[in-house]
Amino acid sequence: MNLGDLDLRSVHHNRPQLERVHTSDLPVTPLNVRLEADRTPSFASSISEPATVVRWQTPPSRIHSPEQSTDTLRPATYARIGVNEAAYRSDTPLVVRFDEEQIISNEAQASRRDRNMDNVSLDSSPPTPTDDTPYIRFAIDQLTRDEDIRAMQRPSTATSSDSYPVDRIVPDNGLGYISAAEREREALKLIRKHRSSPAEGRLFAFNATRPLSFAEPAVANTPVKQNRSSDPEIFIPVDPPLNTPRYPDLTFVPTMLRPTSTIMLSCLCLLMIAALIFCAVYSSYNHGLVAWSGGIYRGLYFVFSFLPQILAACILIYVQGVMSTITRIMPYTLMAMDDVDSRTNALFIDLWPQSMLWPKWDGPIVINVAYFFFWLSVFTIPLQGCLFSVVQVDGVWRWTTVQGIAWTLVGVYFLILIATLLVGLFFCRRTTGLMWDPRSLADIIALLPRSNCLRDYPGTDIMRNKYDIRHKLNLRSDRLGYWRTPNATKGIFYCMGEEGASTRQYTLESGKIHEKRLNFDDVSDIEKAAELYNSNTRFRYIPWFLTDTFVIFWSVAAFFLLLALFIVSFLPSTAIRNGFAPLVSVLPNSAGFSAANFLYSFLPSLLGMILYLLFQPLDMAVRKLKPWSSLGQPHGALAEHSLLLDYPALLPIQCTIKAITNAHYRIAILSLLSFLFILLPILAGGTFFQLTTPSGAVRMIPNLPSFYLILALLILYLFGLLLLIPKRHSMHLPHGVTCLAEILSFVYASGVLDDAAFRAPKSKADLVTRLMATKVRGERHRFAFGVFRGRGGVECLGVERLGRRGEGVMVISGR
Repeated sequence: MNLGDLDLRSVHHNRPQLERVHTSDLPVTPLNVRLEADRTPSFASSISEPATVVRWQTPPSRIHSPEQSTDTLRPATYARIGVNEAAYRSDTPLVVRFDEEQIISNEAQASRRDRNMDNVSLDSSPPTPTDDTPYIRFAIDQLTRDEDIRAMQRPSTATSSDSYPVDRIVPDNGLGYISAAEREREALKLIRKHRSSPAEGRLFAFNATRPLSFAEPAVANTPVKQNRSSDPEIFIPVDPPLNTPRYPDLTFVPTMLRPTSTIMLSCLCLLMIAALIFCAVYSSYNHGLVAWSGGIYRGLYFVFSFLPQILAACILIYVQGVMSTITRIMPYTLMAMDDVDSRTNALFIDLWPQSMLWPKWDGPIVINVAYFFFWLSVFTIPLQGCLFSVVQVDGVWRWTTVQGIAWTLVGVYFLILIATLLVGLFFCRRTTGLMWDPRSLADIIALLPRSNCLRDYPGTDIMRNKYDIRHKLNLRSDRLGYWRTPNATKGIFYCMGEEGASTRQYTLESGKIHEKRLNFDDVSDIEKAAELYNSNTRFRYIPWFLTDTFVIFWSVAAFFLLLALFIVSFLPSTAIRNGFAPLVSVLPNSAGFSAANFLYSFLPSLLGMILYLLFQPLDMAVRKLKPWSSLGQPHGALAEHSLLLDYPALLPIQCTIKAITNAHYRIAILSLLSFLFILLPILAGGTFFQLTTPSGAVRMIPNLPSFYLILALLILYLFGLLLLIPKRHSMHLPHGVTCLAEILSFVYASGVLDDAAFRAPKSKADLVTRLMATKVRGERHRFAFGVFRGRGGVECLGVERLGRRGEGVMVISGR
C-alpha cells in the first residue's frame, strides 16, 4: 500500500479518515519538492517513484480556532526553511500539519473515540483499527521531518545514510505505514545519491508549495500580523541598466519610422508644397505657365498631364510604407507603455495594414490623427490629374494652374507633413519593447518562452473570431519588456508577460518535467476534442473577400466589365479614338477651372485609385496567410518557408524578389501586380483632354498610348483575380490571424516555446541561425499546423515541430 495514495481528512469528532486519492492530485510539500527536484537531473535512476508523504491536515475547526497558534500553519522561524524557501513561494495550497497541542488532545480523547470507529470507513474497505497509536506515531514523525530536511542540507555521512529519525516499533495494523517508510528510505537514498545536484534555482523551479501564512516576531508596540501571505513567484516589471550587452535597450524602431526616414518624407512634402505654391503664384501673375504646343503626344503634355501624378504616387507609396510599419509595431509599442489602459487593447488591434478604403484607427490619439492626415493622400493623385488646364490669353492657348486644385493640394500635403512630424516625434527615443523588427511568426514566438500570460488561452484555438477570443481574454493588459521575480536567483529576463501574475508552474511526472495542465473553464475535454478533429472547424475561416463566392464574383464581374469596355472602345460606332462629347462646359474660368477637365481627369483617376486600393487587401491577405498555408502541408515546412516568412512586412518589389527566390510564384506575381496598378490612377488622370476637331466641335480626345496601357493593366487585373481561385484550401484556418491574440491562440501550448531555438535569442540573426541549423544527421527541423498534445498535457490545435520525441503523432488535417 502506497502511503502517497492516502489523504487524511477530518470526520466525526475531528477524527482522521483515510481516503484513497491519486498521488498526482495531492499537494506537494517542501520535502516532496526536493525529492522531485533531485530526480530531475538524472532520469535514468533506478529509483523511479519515491514515496509521496502527506503531512497531517488540521481540521477546519482547528484552523479557525482562536486558540490555534500560527505555528500550525508554518514554522515559526522562516529562515530555518533554508534551501526550501523557494518551495514556499508557489501558488499551490499548503498541507497544514498538527501542532503538539493538537496531538496531546488527540491522545487524551483516543479512548473515548474507540467505540465510534465502527462508523468510519475506508472507501468500503475493512473498518479503521481502533488503536490510535499508529496515527499518533505518524503525526510525531511528520513533526520531526524538519530534522530530515536539515540533514539533507548537510554533507552525507555513513551514520545519516543508514539511520532514520524515528523507530517504527508499532505495527501499522494494515495501514501500509511500514511499506511507506521503506519507500521513503529509498527516496532519501536517491537524494543522497544526487547530493551534488544543480543549484537551488533549478531544484525548486517546479510546482513548489507556499504556506498559507507565517508568523512574524512581535515588535514592541506593534501588533503581530497573523495572515500575511508569503511572496509568490510573480512577474515584476524592471528597468535594467542601460546600454549593457546583456540587456539591450528596448527602443528598436524600424527604418521607415526613424528620424532619417521621417526627415526624407518631410522634405518630399515640403518640395511638393513649394512646387505647388510656385506654380499657383507664377501662373496667376503671368497669365499662365507656358504656351500650348505639340498636342497630346508631345513631351509638354506628359509634363503637365502625367508627371504630377507620378510625383504624387511616389509620396503616396512612401506614406503607405510608413502607415504599414506603424500598424505592424503599434501593438508592441502599446504593450511597452506603463499605462494599463493603453495596454488593454494591444492584443486585439491589427498587426497588418488594411486597405486605405476602410482604414482603422486603434492607436493613441496622436497616431490616430496622423493616420487620418496620411489617409488624405488617397486624393492627391486624382487631384494632381486635374491640376493643370489650358486658357486662352491674347488669342494664345497657354498651360495654367487651376488655383483651387493647387491650394487644396497645398493643404493636403501640409497635413501629411504634420502627420510625418507627429510620427517622428512619437517614435523618437520611444520605448517600443522591441529588440528587433517583429516581421515574422518566429519573431512573435520568441517573445513567449518565459511568458506567464498564456494560462487564459486554452480553448481560443477553436474559437470562431477575434471577438470571441476578446470576450475570453477581456481586461487583459499584457506588458512587453524586462521582468524579475521575488526569487533573485532567476535574474532579469525579457518576454511578454502579465504584471503581478504568477510564473508558469511545472510538475514532475514519470521522470519528465511537464507544465501543469491549463484550465479550460467551461469548455469540456470532450467538446474540445470534437472540435479539434472537425474539418469544418479546421478550415472554417478565410478572409471574406477570398471566399469562393467573392473570388468567383470578382472574376466574373471583372471579365464582363472588361469585355464591355473593349466593345465600347473598339466598336466602329463608338470607337474611343474618335473621342466623345464632353456633356459639360469646357471653357475655363479666370482661375483656370474647367468642368470638363476636372470631370474627365479626376473621375477616371479616382476610379483607377479605387481599383488600386481594392487589389491591395487581396495581395496582403495572401502574403500573411502564406506561412500558415505552408504549415498546413501534409509534411509541414522548413522554418525559412513558414516561421521566418515576412512577406507582409516587405516592400512591393522586395516582396516579389524574395517570393521568386522561395519559389512562391503566386505571391511574386500578386505583389508585382499590386505595385504596377498604381499606374491606373496615374494614367487615367491624363488620358482624356478637350480638343477642337477639324469640324469645329469640341470633344474629349484620348491619349491612345496611355489608354491602351490602361487596357493592358486591366487585363492583368483580371489575371490577378483568376490567380486567386486555385489552391486556396490551404489558406483556411479556424479563425483569423490579424492580431496578436489570434496568433497566440495557435502557439500558447506548443512545444516550440521550450525549444532551444527560441530560448532568449540575442538578435534576429541569432534566431534565424538557430532555426535554420542542420541536425547531426543532416536533417532540418520541420514545423506543421495540426492537432498535437501540448505542454500542459492537453490536445490543442496550432503550430508544432514535427518529430518531437515522446509526444505522439501530430494530426494534420487536409481536404
